[in-house]
Amino acid sequence: MVNFEAMDEVHREEVALINHLGSLITTGLDSTPDTNAITAKLYEWVEHTRAHFDSENRMMETHGFPPYPVHRAEHELMLSKIESQQQQWLNEKELNQLAEFIFVVWREWFDAHVKSMDTVTARFLSQVM
Repeated sequence: MVNFEAMDEVHREEVALINHLGSLITTGLDSTPDTNAITAKLYEWVEHTRAHFDSENRMMETHGFPPYPVHRAEHELMLSKIESQQQQWLNEKELNQLAEFIFVVWREWFDAHVKSMDTVTARFLSQVM
């Protein structure tokens, strides 16, 4: 939580999506994966993340957030990684690689990003909006 409702709501949605995807992955690692459900939830997560980052980027740019270019670059890099994972999944249906990305790489990034970049951004936006 960054104490800026527009951002907090999107973060709650993102966590709910990733938790559902994580549950599908965990079940798939223990038995036969439901590839259709994983594909659908992965697509939903990618689209949500695009909208999430676009919305934040627009708010930062509109209100003149000074470190906007750095924050935007971090969004672009992570979105690229997420899209690469989606493509890997679509091509290979490799569940272990997707699990590693979701449970380790993305989780660590998201936690650090929210605690640093998003918290600072939320404070700024709270003062100018």
